[in-house]
Amino acid sequence: MISIRRHLRRVLLISVTSITAVAALWSYYDTRDQIDELFDAELAQTTRTMVALYFAYRAGSVNGEDVPEDLQLRAPLVPDNATDAPTALGHPYEKKLGFQVWDEQGRALFGMQPTGALPALERRPGYSHARSGGHDWRTFTLHDEARGVWASAAQRDDVRDELTWQIALRNLMPPVIGVLLIALLIPFAIARGFSPLLRVSRQITARQPNFLEPLDASQVPDEIRGMVDALNGLFARLAETLEKERRFTANAAHELRTPLAAVKVHAQNLLSETDTESARRAAQSIINGVDRMTRVVEQLLTLSRLESGQAITRQTVRLARLGSELARDTQPLAEQRDIRLTQELPEGLSVQSYENGLYVLLRNLLDNAMRYTPSGGEVHLRMAAEASKLHIEIADTGPGIPPQERERVFERFVRLAGQKTSGSGLGLSIVKELVERLDGEIRLDETSLPATSGLSVHVYLPLS
Repeated sequence: MISIRRHLRRVLLISVTSITAVAALWSYYDTRDQIDELFDAELAQTTRTMVALYFAYRAGSVNGEDVPEDLQLRAPLVPDNATDAPTALGHPYEKKLGFQVWDEQGRALFGMQPTGALPALERRPGYSHARSGGHDWRTFTLHDEARGVWASAAQRDDVRDELTWQIALRNLMPPVIGVLLIALLIPFAIARGFSPLLRVSRQITARQPNFLEPLDASQVPDEIRGMVDALNGLFARLAETLEKERRFTANAAHELRTPLAAVKVHAQNLLSETDTESARRAAQSIINGVDRMTRVVEQLLTLSRLESGQAITRQTVRLARLGSELARDTQPLAEQRDIRLTQELPEGLSVQSYENGLYVLLRNLLDNAMRYTPSGGEVHLRMAAEASKLHIEIADTGPGIPPQERERVFERFVRLAGQKTSGSGLGLSIVKELVERLDGEIRLDETSLPATSGLSVHVYLPLS
């Protein structure tokens, strides 16, 4: 998955580093050009100065004493050091500088040659490069035709290189520090800039499926305001559509109850007044069909109430009393199907929950278990406190559910192949919805009763 923040960090860091590197190279070469110009001017000035000094010295001789033809100054005795720092004897760079004055015949008249010696006289005025003593030299040669001398000043190239590097490094330090600071600030700035988008993302992620209120757009930046407005519009249309669907389901189910009750009454009257066996069977079939349709209507009404998104009110529910109500309401079905219904409820145990929802949940599970358990079977309800949860188990001796089908049976209107028991396929869907609304968990397993087949439904709800 592509991350915009990582992409921006990478692009900005590469861009800033590249621009800084280009600027550093530009600064280095510009510094080198400026140093070359400065030292070249110094070489030319030194050459002219040495010629002037030589002839001034000759002209100022006293009492007609002969002037030596070769005035060679002693090379500086400045010791080398690792930092090229100046000393009391001078600067180590002096050994990298030199000058010489020649006559027309090429005889050395006046000068100073450091270790490594200067390049030989080249009768070519101007600047040039030469190799001597294992070093590259930058030279300037001057020809004074009027006085008949050649003069040359030289400087080792490494002087210029070292100075260029020192200046470049000092100039480069602020940009490097700036790049490091920018690298530290970029993630913070990007995180700060993306915080409104992340806030909107967290709002959407934290939402429950039935919560379709508009997103908070009070601090949304202009760049994503259009997206937030579009989402709010979508939520509003979706909420309206779901409300219409729930209203239609509730109204349809409610309106069907009255005619179904009337049909059942007429079918019961017909059953009581008819004498022939075939007519009695037909009347009983009508009653059974009406019962199935009534159950579907009741399930649809329950599902509609659950999906309405209304807040549930938790209260103290005494489990012993709840078990008594369930036994009273399910006993007729148990007697009709010849099923033994047993309970195992701890005395005095209570739970903070939604009483009506808990009753509907257990009633659906018990009703489902008794409908699928064959005649003569058993259904067992057990409740117990385990750690901080209420463990509810409803076990039966019915046909059970294959492990690969246990997740699918929670879907609406899903009925397993080969089942002969009538049903709507909504019972376990309602149970699943109720368990989620009560912040619980549900799991299907093999029956815990001593039987060859069956199903155990385990429900875990918080005690408080």
